[in-house]
Amino acid sequence: MYKVEVRHHKKAWRNGDLEDTLELICSELFKTRSSAKIYIESSCGLNRKPAKQVERHYHLGDEPSYCYWFTGMTWQHENTGETMQEYYEYKLSKVKAK
Repeated sequence: MYKVEVRHHKKAWRNGDLEDTLELICSELFKTRSSAKIYIESSCGLNRKPAKQVERHYHLGDEPSYCYWFTGMTWQHENTGETMQEYYEYKLSKVKAK
């Protein structure tokens, strides 16, 4: 079994400061790795995004795979001064069937 988790890294206001947050949007289970990759590439639309906005890091075995889609929106983190980017993170990991 394979699990795909979609997370959204976006700006958030905490106590009047502009910061960032990483929210879990959805989680899906698949029987095969290839069906999980098809879901990420087709259903989530990574194959339709410009190549410079997408990063793919696929791994085999038990190591999780990550794909990122950068939206192009940036902001200044008020506590650290870092420039942050908005992105969607797709994590493909192997889970043991129960």
